[in-house]
Amino acid sequence: MSSPPAQQHYDEVFDALASLTLETGISPDRGELVRADRRSEFEYFGLRTTDRRRRGAAGFSFTDQDAASVLVAWDEIWNLAANGDVMFAALDFYRRRMGARSWTTTDSAAFWGTAVGWIDRIDNWAHADDLARLYSFALADQPERVYPTLEEWSRSDSEWQRRIAMVSLIHYSGKNAVFLPIEPSLRLLAHCTGDRRESVSNALGWVLRELLAVHPDAVLAFLKTHASSMPRPAIRRATERLPQPERDRVRASLA
Repeated sequence: MSSPPAQQHYDEVFDALASLTLETGISPDRGELVRADRRSEFEYFGLRTTDRRRRGAAGFSFTDQDAASVLVAWDEIWNLAANGDVMFAALDFYRRRMGARSWTTTDSAAFWGTAVGWIDRIDNWAHADDLARLYSFALADQPERVYPTLEEWSRSDSEWQRRIAMVSLIHYSGKNAVFLPIEPSLRLLAHCTGDRRESVSNALGWVLRELLAVHPDAVLAFLKTHASSMPRPAIRRATERLPQPERDRVRASLA
């Protein structure tokens, strides 16, 4: 009896990535090192990101179907996966598409409607941040639908929901990273200021750093209001790109 399509799709991606470890000479120990470093429950091949993305860009037997069928396939693969690199393959697929001219609001709505549930399997920062990158494009396309869910996550006790809620506010580090108005961004971040878990405080500091470059007055006022409850590493990261004299003055005023 043949395997169901979902299992066949999963096996295809798994086998392709397993073969890639042989082609690229990845040590069998590397996957365990990656798993331990990320404190993840998933297994890993330990593939280099560039190699994994190159293989994913070549496509799989199901990726030339219509967009709805492809999304169903990746959703099934994501939920079946016990291997973190297979999960990255799903994230890589949509990373290549989001932000492209061919990506439509309809595509974004369909992706969010399915992939909003992907957060339930996150157990490490690497998957969290790649998924948040995808969520950021869904947020930009349909803020009225996506933002309330992110705000709900920011109030959660889950460190990964909080981290993803914050990181989803920024497309990427650098030019055009900030795309939302400052008020809803800071309102969401305020829910996380007292969280001292490293994964959360690092994300808080990073997002504030990016926002500070575009909205300095609002972010400095936010820091002044919340400094007493914020972890010091988050404040240091938020202000690390200020010119040194200003950075020293701001940090001293928040101490």
